[in-house]
Amino acid sequence: MSNNLKNQKGATMVIVLMLMALLVILGSSAISMANNQTKQVSWHQQREQALQYAEAGIHRYMAELSKDPNFFKTQASTNMQNIDTVYQDGYFKIVCTQPSISSPYINITSTGWHKNSANVKRTVTAKLQKKDILQNAAATNTGSDVFWYTNRYMRGDVIYGPLHINGNLVVSGKVGDGYADGGPLFYDKVTYSGNYIVEPGSWFASDTTWFNPVYNPGGIPEKAPRTGMPSMNENLLAQADNDYVYQGRTCIYIDGSTLYIRNQGGSRVSRSLPSNGIIYVRGTTGNNKWGLNTANVFVSGKLNGRLTIAAENDIYITATDPTDWNTPNASTPASSGGVTYYDLNNQTITADNRNTLITGCDDMLGLIANRNVRILHYYWPKADGYWNGWGSPNGTDVAPKNLNIHAAICAVTGSFEYEEHRDGPKKGTLTVLGSVIQNRTGPLAGYSVNLIDLDSFTNISDPLHDRLSGYGRIFMHDPRMMFESPPNFMGPENSGWEIIEWHE
Repeated sequence: MSNNLKNQKGATMVIVLMLMALLVILGSSAISMANNQTKQVSWHQQREQALQYAEAGIHRYMAELSKDPNFFKTQASTNMQNIDTVYQDGYFKIVCTQPSISSPYINITSTGWHKNSANVKRTVTAKLQKKDILQNAAATNTGSDVFWYTNRYMRGDVIYGPLHINGNLVVSGKVGDGYADGGPLFYDKVTYSGNYIVEPGSWFASDTTWFNPVYNPGGIPEKAPRTGMPSMNENLLAQADNDYVYQGRTCIYIDGSTLYIRNQGGSRVSRSLPSNGIIYVRGTTGNNKWGLNTANVFVSGKLNGRLTIAAENDIYITATDPTDWNTPNASTPASSGGVTYYDLNNQTITADNRNTLITGCDDMLGLIANRNVRILHYYWPKADGYWNGWGSPNGTDVAPKNLNIHAAICAVTGSFEYEEHRDGPKKGTLTVLGSVIQNRTGPLAGYSVNLIDLDSFTNISDPLHDRLSGYGRIFMHDPRMMFESPPNFMGPENSGWEIIEWHE
């Protein structure tokens, strides 16, 4: 009996030891599980923080772009990249690719991590596209109507680049010279916000067979929401150097990186390009074209650099140097005239060579008029606030035969137009490389009035279907304006970058 009890006491001790071992194992497991859960929670928090820090890098760079749409070109942009930037309790590091003609986007890669968890990192990428009215070869605010005969796109007009009209898009397929098979040629996307009025046979015809998709890869014009249009950019005056703010009539000849300027009735002076790239002309407004106090600019030449010229009234583009107040004779304006880029070296820009030539060009000009941007047709400035020239019906014809304009053009409340477009002879072709922004589509040529314009009249020659005066229109978009602009051309409030793709 006693032996059995002794055996049972030994068994009890074994059981107790086994239970204690089991408790230790269970306790250790519980502690381990708790530790693992804590680590998992901490790891998850670190991952979320790393993502937050990576996103902060994207937003930090976009904040700089909102202040300066061209920030990506600055040394400050370079300094922001490939460094560990402190943010809250961690860091982010960003790397950006600059936009180009072949890829007009900014691609930002941002990696973030917590300061205590350098091995837990997350990376996000964002693709940015600039939202800017200058992305159009031409944009118009109020559109046109069927009764304003010259303010429309005619047969013979050629537009290389996107076109948008906030109002009516009116096209004429049977009037004008240049192409026998239909209306104007649009080589890119066309959008409008009002009505689409085509007149191959009548003013309200719906036939769109003139619209040849071979020439118009953007397809048939599409209806789209209205887009914001610029107002006179007050930032230009605020940012302009006082030495480059002029009062009253100002004549400017651009000779590479040198400016020759005659203000009001003063002498011709030589100046370098302004450091911030802005010339601003103040003064009275209205139709006193030659008035010494009128805020008009007369400009021509070849630009080597970047410049924005703003006038509170009108800008006139001239055939020759407007600071030379000797009246041009009849043979003087036979050259191409206008304003062009030095880097293009007088080469002829075509749809085929445009991207190649413009890739090596760093020149960029902006012309902003609160009213109209015009091609000067008659008379010439002189010192007393009047004009030189004589003749009939309006004076000496000083408009060039064929005209090249390399610029972003903005006519805030008016039009880009040829002065007295119905008068005088044909002037050849107007080629604009850049972007044309205007309140109303301006006339560049004169045509005979043809109110019926029936199909059976298609083959009738001059005067029913031919351009009688002015310029045939070729608008060619500057592809660099998909991602940059002349100095403070629209101001950051009117242009900016938006995210079109985002992924981790």
